[in-house]
Amino acid sequence: MKHSVLLTLAIIISTLCSNAQSLYVSSMKGNVNLRTAPSTTSAKAGTLKSTDLLPCIEELDDWYKVSYNGKEAYVSKSVTTTCDAIIPESMYNKDIQSNGALDKIRFQGSIYIEPVGKTHALITVTWMRVNLPAETQYYLAEVKDGKIVATYSGVSYVDPSTPVSDIKEQLSQLDTPIPVGFGEFNSTIYFDGAEYSEFE
Repeated sequence: MKHSVLLTLAIIISTLCSNAQSLYVSSMKGNVNLRTAPSTTSAKAGTLKSTDLLPCIEELDDWYKVSYNGKEAYVSKSVTTTCDAIIPESMYNKDIQSNGALDKIRFQGSIYIEPVGKTHALITVTWMRVNLPAETQYYLAEVKDGKIVATYSGVSYVDPSTPVSDIKEQLSQLDTPIPVGFGEFNSTIYFDGAEYSEFE
C-alpha cells in the first residue's frame, strides 16, 4: 500500500513538472528582474526582456521558477504571464495578423508557419513599415513534441520544399534560439516580442 501511494505521488509530481515545462513565462511590464531565489531581496540572476519567452520549470505561490541560460531563476508572477509552449497543428499554414505595432516603424505584421518535413518549420514574418517597403524575415525552426524553436534566420526568400540542409545554407544561425508560444484566447502566436492573433 505504501509503495502504491508513493508511486501515485511520483506520477502526480512528474505530471505537474512536465505540464510546467510546457509553459513559457513572459514579461507584462517591459524588462523585469530575475532572482536567484523567490524573494525580491535575493540577488539578481538576470533580466527577463520584453521579447523573451523562458521555459517554466515550476509554478510557486507568487513566483515562477524558470530556465535562464541553462540555470534556474525566479520571477514574480505580478509582472509576468504565461503561454503554452505547444503549438497546435491547426495554427500551421495560416496568415495570422499582428495585434499591434512592433515599434515606431513596424506598424502592422503577419506570421506564417509551415512545416518542413516532420522535424522543422519555416516561419515567415512580414512587417509593413512607415515610409519604407515591407520587411520580410524567414526563420528555420526545429519542431519537437509540438514545440517550435527558431534557430536560423535570413531575409532572402526560402523555398520550404527544399531540403533542410539547403535551407540552412541560405540562412544564418541565430546567436540565441527564439521560441514560439501559443495562447488559446484568440488563438494567439507569440514570437520575438510580437503577438499575432487569429481572431482580433
